[in-house]
Amino acid sequence: MSDSRRLLIRNIGHLVTMDPSRRVLRDAWVLAEDGFIRALGTGAPPRVRGGERIDARGGIATPGFINTHHHMFQNLARAFGPISNLPLLPWLAGHVPLWRGFTPDALGVATRVACAELMLSGCTMTSDHHYLFPRDGSQIMLDAGFEAAASMGIRYVGCRGSVNQVSDIMPKWATQDLDVILADCDRLAGLYHQSGPGAMAHVAFAPCTVFGCSGEHYRETAKLARRHKVRLHTHCGETIPENRDAMERLGSRPFAYMARHEWEGDDVWLAHGIHFNNREVAHLGRTRTGVAHCPCSNMRLGSGVCRVNDLRKAGSPVSLGVDGSASNDSGHMMNEVRQALLLTRVIHGAEAMTPMQALELATLEGAKNLGRSADLGSLEPGKCADLAIFPLEDLFSSAAENPVDGLVLCHARTVDFLVVHGHVRVADGRLTGVDLDRLLAQHGRVARRIHQAKSR
Repeated sequence: MSDSRRLLIRNIGHLVTMDPSRRVLRDAWVLAEDGFIRALGTGAPPRVRGGERIDARGGIATPGFINTHHHMFQNLARAFGPISNLPLLPWLAGHVPLWRGFTPDALGVATRVACAELMLSGCTMTSDHHYLFPRDGSQIMLDAGFEAAASMGIRYVGCRGSVNQVSDIMPKWATQDLDVILADCDRLAGLYHQSGPGAMAHVAFAPCTVFGCSGEHYRETAKLARRHKVRLHTHCGETIPENRDAMERLGSRPFAYMARHEWEGDDVWLAHGIHFNNREVAHLGRTRTGVAHCPCSNMRLGSGVCRVNDLRKAGSPVSLGVDGSASNDSGHMMNEVRQALLLTRVIHGAEAMTPMQALELATLEGAKNLGRSADLGSLEPGKCADLAIFPLEDLFSSAAENPVDGLVLCHARTVDFLVVHGHVRVADGRLTGVDLDRLLAQHGRVARRIHQAKSR
């Protein structure tokens, strides 16, 4: 295979494989070919002709992190003063008016910035739950997200969000008719959804909440998704008022309502999943329905703490999400790993989660919830060459006795290198092929325009 695309990564101080034995290899190397790991080992690397080489400089390599819940457009409203100290529902009510004039171009800028944040913090695959489709704007909206992510070189799951009912939160202009929603889901799946090992783009169907989406909406979306063999995503169990109001309006708690409309199973993952009762935890586990845990957002909005260990013990995959960058207010995946560990320990004690278990949420469990366990989530021959390489230490982690534990326990750091499907997307701490200063200047202009529009 002399014409193949090769990448040899050598001088890895600690290679965190996340394989079934959870091996951490010292003085390691990885050889990738045509986007997949061909071999890995310790000691002297193999002699190969041609290709690209990385000297990891003794750093810590992990599988690329997988972000399973995000609203990328929201990084245009970070720390937005009028609503920055409110809980979820009034926060949303104050947030929605910002987006009346939202455009695909604005989504493209926000997506590129979100991808930059994620990539520099170790992420190689992300989802984006985009539910904002103003009636007086372009219906071809999520296309801009796919195009922006492709330009950054990150794996992307475009979750076609939707709202078909006016509510206390969502005004008429933020809703769409169900036939419009289903037609666009069908279009996006045909245009962007890839299959097979190494796929860079997937589509998921993602009604927003039980308060903005009818039962028919959930039921028909599930049917369409299973016909296309794409995954299903929505919010569920995020706050106590959500559960209470669902009982009053729908006659059941949100998850029971969704399950009645076929929203359960190993092709479904739910965002937040904080306020599930014991019966629901058992049901989620039995059906292998997944949960995206968003620790920073949940703390920032005061929503509560996901029952991570209970869910995993029951059999439900629990992955990580940064959530929207107006409720976090950044998209730093390494920080989510750290906060997931700390928050679990606050509730259950210091022995409740180890650093390796926290890394499982960001890698193996993320691959499960996005349907990619066969080719992502661990570093093994035959799997995709998706790696994050962090510096062995920095000022905030200097002299950590166990560097791999220190990666999680110490202040969250950014990567020296990031590899996605064998392509080097971050080198020496800088995004390749991206003028970040120019992108951020553009981002600032778009954000200011959105803020000013709300005041008019």
